[in-house]
Amino acid sequence: MHIPRSAEQILSELSIGRPQEIDLEAIAWLQGAKVKYRPLDSCEACIRGSAELGRAIISINEDAMPRRQRFSLAHEIGHWEWDRGKILRCKKEDINGSQGRLRGISRERMANKFAAELLMPEGMLKKALRDFRKFDMYVVRQLSAEFDVSRTAMAYRLVELDHEPCMLVAHGRNGCRWFVRSKSLSERWYPADTLDPQSNAYDILYNEAEDDRFMSTMEADIWFDVPWARDLEIGEQSFRTAPDEVMTLIVAKSEGMLAD
Repeated sequence: MHIPRSAEQILSELSIGRPQEIDLEAIAWLQGAKVKYRPLDSCEACIRGSAELGRAIISINEDAMPRRQRFSLAHEIGHWEWDRGKILRCKKEDINGSQGRLRGISRERMANKFAAELLMPEGMLKKALRDFRKFDMYVVRQLSAEFDVSRTAMAYRLVELDHEPCMLVAHGRNGCRWFVRSKSLSERWYPADTLDPQSNAYDILYNEAEDDRFMSTMEADIWFDVPWARDLEIGEQSFRTAPDEVMTLIVAKSEGMLAD
């Protein structure tokens, strides 16, 4: 009888201790799942297999970007661990290193959580973070390259792990699409739905400005509709993720933003 395991358990059983050792195809094979890359029209990945035989086929969209394929494969390995025997077709909105964990049915959220923990294990990340003195998109870019994941997935994971009191926000031309805040940041802080013209994110989304190379310090009321926000400071660093979407990493620089 199959007993579902966490990503941490799998990595431990395989004595994997460095991000370069996380070979997803090998991990899938050892769990009885063969990986195929082929054209997929209506989904990013799918899995079908037999719980009784302990064998499965995971199909990944061959036209997707390599890091998208990697997260999709980790997502499907999660399904094989926790939803063994079910035939599942996972769309792009189901598989995501960021907002995908905020939407959809519980099964897809669990698979995304599993994928993040498999690709970006907490222990490995905390060890890697010792090499950096501050938290900004430079750190995110360096770690995303080391762990071979997207910038968005890495930024989301670091916010989740509460490395710093911070927030990751996605805006489109129709407003705020989603956000995630670290536990040390007070729940009273919600990003404004509409971007302020004084924000770097506004220039990137509407004026075709380049991604921020460095983190800027600005008054918090540019991002938050809270009466005393003008007396507090935040760090903002924004980057484009799609023609109609900009992502922003916001880091609290004032104790007044911290959770009680």
